[in-house]
Amino acid sequence: MRASFEKSSELSSRTDVAEVTGVAEVEVVMDLRQLRYFVGIVQAGSLSRAADQLHIAQSAISHHLASLESELDRQLVMRGPKGVQLTEAGSVLYRHAEAILRHVEFAKQDAKSTLNVPSGHVSVGFPPAVTVVLGYELLARMRTLYPQILLELSETRNSLLRDRLVNGQLDIAMLFEGQAERGLVVEPLLEEELFYVTADPDPSPIRIADAAQLPLLLPGPGTAIQRATQEAFKKHELTVRPVAEIDALSPLRRAIAAGIGNSILSWSGLYHGDDGPTLNYRRFADAKLVRPVSLCFSEVGQRSPAIEAVASTLKSLVRELVENGTWRGVSLIAPSTKESPSAVPMELRDWASAEESVGAD
Repeated sequence: MRASFEKSSELSSRTDVAEVTGVAEVEVVMDLRQLRYFVGIVQAGSLSRAADQLHIAQSAISHHLASLESELDRQLVMRGPKGVQLTEAGSVLYRHAEAILRHVEFAKQDAKSTLNVPSGHVSVGFPPAVTVVLGYELLARMRTLYPQILLELSETRNSLLRDRLVNGQLDIAMLFEGQAERGLVVEPLLEEELFYVTADPDPSPIRIADAAQLPLLLPGPGTAIQRATQEAFKKHELTVRPVAEIDALSPLRRAIAAGIGNSILSWSGLYHGDDGPTLNYRRFADAKLVRPVSLCFSEVGQRSPAIEAVASTLKSLVRELVENGTWRGVSLIAPSTKESPSAVPMELRDWASAEESVGAD
């Protein structure tokens, strides 16, 4: 996230006693530039790289860091041969600093939206299996409907996306979560069926006991697929014994194609356009394995008009891809409550009709 701040901008606050200072009622005055430089140091991994990226002298950035540590009376980073590492106090401040800078950016973008047109930076995270279905389609749709929005797309495993969302590093994420949990607002969108994936061309359903007798390749522990597999096997008094655990889709698909083992995946996990091996997927004859896919937000994050625009477009796109058969092996989940027109921000209402028109084409 990039943001510019006025030289005289200052943030005055009483710091969280337990989290940062460890002493009672210490008033700290830190300006936004100090926070920006501190975040830059952490993200760059060293003072020299941060100075290059922020286009300032290394001596200046060192001075601001020293000043910040002096105000807090706490060491924030430890310098070593491999760069800087956060101390416990530094980790706490970094989490708050990112949120503060993001809120400042929201305020700037809201002030700039004088024409009631959503604009600004929105970061969206996808698990790899969802990226291949939604990533490009969302980008193309957003460029048509909201060219003023700078969309940032990222891809990583579900657990890391959840952490980044809760910590304020993402605005929106598609997660394999079925219900709200601490720190997250969860809007279930659909359920993905999980199939037995193999290079064997036999299309007939397979019994789960037969699948358990064959070499099995699975994503790692804690993933939605492994959890669903464990639960299904347990109901049939079977034990999951994978011969390997592979989180990356590309090597997993290649291993299946090579006959090293078979796997349990969603249809989206096999969707790769014209690239890669062609694999067969079979339903289970005596079990149905599913995982939820939800649109998720931080429980404490602010939703700017731009974030709401991206979320609305994403939900519309998911519904369209499911209904026209592009996204297979899934079923839509009806929303628990339906927003009334008055609940939709005024600046999005006119754009909603334009979005529906594009979708109808």
